[in-house]
Amino acid sequence: MQAEMSAWAVERFGERAEAVRGRLAASLLEAAGNAQDAQKSSRSDKRYAYGSTLMARRYEALVDGFRNEPGFQVVRPHGSPHHLVVLDGNLLLPFRYADDDTTPISEARVGDGRVSALVRELFTRFGPKTRYHQEVLDLDGDDEGEAAGLRELAEARPLLARLPADTRLIPVAYAANAQASLLKLYWGEAELIDDMGRVHWVHCEQIPLLTALPWVPQSVPAAEPDLASRFDQIAEPGLPLSSRPETERANGRPFPADGEHGEHGEHGVEPPSADAAERA
Repeated sequence: MQAEMSAWAVERFGERAEAVRGRLAASLLEAAGNAQDAQKSSRSDKRYAYGSTLMARRYEALVDGFRNEPGFQVVRPHGSPHHLVVLDGNLLLPFRYADDDTTPISEARVGDGRVSALVRELFTRFGPKTRYHQEVLDLDGDDEGEAAGLRELAEARPLLARLPADTRLIPVAYAANAQASLLKLYWGEAELIDDMGRVHWVHCEQIPLLTALPWVPQSVPAAEPDLASRFDQIAEPGLPLSSRPETERANGRPFPADGEHGEHGEHGVEPPSADAAERA
């Protein structure tokens, strides 16, 4: 049973809100599965393969999942290897907030360290108006890193400025790990409250992962089950019975004598071919 759609989701995506929610869940489930496959193939007890694959595939799977939808756009900020999906004026920003299912979403952080200048600009330009900000003392004194961030921001701003002014950011937060795959998924509106990626949710709702089942990404076409071909859906074959011909009963042999039923070998029955044996 599908979870009821919220007024917030309907306001953002209209009548197709349920489809968007389902495809979003399906895309991130696919990305998490791809990351698990990469980790298994690496045969390493380190999680580098998992982390790097999930980092890339979370963006790619969203592009694959929504590319044929009306109102679809992608933006690739300067210097970034990833494309961000914009759908109906909503910019989707996926990030992993936890690797377990016990961390509360209220403690979500965008990334594991200091956020980039680009992430700050996305929240500033397209997020809700900031009402709460927590100052963080910079004890590192990384002037070179700050300068690089400012250069990155200066290069990204012209592209972001091409998006309509009413574009709105939708943070998509998920919990996942290499053993259990995707655990929890949320979307909503949030303010970035400090440079360590902490957010304050203005609106947040969980996306049930079961909603992904009807909505499979475009890159993985769903095969419709052919119910008529299931063994328990086919009519039970009949077992026609007939009496043995008089000639068989007369000679007492299990197979008719030569010439009685045509020229089919020593006993009048053609040996089954190899193909027929396999079908049997």
